[in-house]
Amino acid sequence: MLYTKIKKKFFLLVIFFLFLPSVACAEKSFRKHIGDAKLVPSEVEFYSAVLPGLSGKNVILITNPSGIGRSPEKILKEFKKNDVKIKHLIGLEHGFLGLEEDFSKSPVTVDEFFNLPIYHIYRVKNSELPAILKGVDAIVFDVQDMGMRCYTYLTVLKRIMDGIPEPTQTKLIVLDHVNPALYLKGRGEMIDKKYLNFAGEFPSLFFSGLTLGESAAYYNSEFLNQKIKLEVIAPKNAKRSFDWDKEGIPWTTPSPNLPMVDSAINYLGLVLLEGVNVSVGRGTTAPFVYFGAPWMTEPESLVEELNRRSNGDYYYQTVFFKPVFGPYKNEICRGLRLTVVNRKYDPLKMAYQLIASMKASYKEFKWRSYPDGTYNIDFLWGTTSFRNAIDSGKTYEQYSEILNSVEKEYNDTIKKYYLY
Repeated sequence: MLYTKIKKKFFLLVIFFLFLPSVACAEKSFRKHIGDAKLVPSEVEFYSAVLPGLSGKNVILITNPSGIGRSPEKILKEFKKNDVKIKHLIGLEHGFLGLEEDFSKSPVTVDEFFNLPIYHIYRVKNSELPAILKGVDAIVFDVQDMGMRCYTYLTVLKRIMDGIPEPTQTKLIVLDHVNPALYLKGRGEMIDKKYLNFAGEFPSLFFSGLTLGESAAYYNSEFLNQKIKLEVIAPKNAKRSFDWDKEGIPWTTPSPNLPMVDSAINYLGLVLLEGVNVSVGRGTTAPFVYFGAPWMTEPESLVEELNRRSNGDYYYQTVFFKPVFGPYKNEICRGLRLTVVNRKYDPLKMAYQLIASMKASYKEFKWRSYPDGTYNIDFLWGTTSFRNAIDSGKTYEQYSEILNSVEKEYNDTIKKYYLY
């Protein structure tokens, strides 16, 4: 009897220790370590194979910490080693270090690290760009994009391609990255010319369905008759439907308000709240996670309604926050916190239903407008249809049906430019 009990306990201990590693592995599988990732970033090939080919050449550099700009020391070392001279820098919306919340007030400043002029493209007239881009052998473009027309790096890419004065002499080298929106394909509408702006200029749908490298190839072929000497350096082992956590892809912050991949995933839908009189969490520790306003009182019923309609893809919780800058600066806001569960969720559906429910729930709800009576959301979306559909009471399914034909035509066009 005693022997049987000992044997039984021994057997249970063996089972426990055999099962323990599998539990640990299951917990670890939530997020893959960067050392186990199969993706090889485009900068590896750039430094090892492309940069040496630029020896003796003059280049312009466009990057920030989401690209090779996260290591200025390495740029200086490798460019010097390969005898590649940087003529000057082109500044993106958030500056070379990706830290600036506001646009630079001057079109050109001197970068302290490189001691070189940095031209802030959003302060430079299109007519002035050819002179800035003249006299170089290559333009190196390396930033993490969001795959959305409203994310201004796509506008920068277009303006650079439009502005190259000597396209037969100057090569555009794009270090490509996958982006969080690729799984969506092209979604939305083409922009109406009257709504062209710095956050909406590239000729794509709201979700481009492309990487920056693919966008460059698409624009070069469809709009510029292949006049640009384009070289796209693709990351190795990339796929269109990466799960960032499970694949071990490190998130390299492209702008101050997208510090984590969670913020970036939420941004796909919550960016449309920029067209509404709420804070999207800018000036808090959780931008594009928190959103709300002082007037969003008793949001519990809104949470219940939205969670019921989320199909388990995401959920909301009530929250208090106080922004230190941006809308409602230093005011206590009530609102919601978004957590995305399914990384392949439909951000357009989420945004449409969220805004429609907020409009129905609060008399204080307003579309942000400009002094001339135009609406921020129309410039963001590219047409009046998103706002008009919500105002007229259309369901998301009804509105989505309106978009189907333009989305199909666009997606049929861009397929030939896929690299992954």
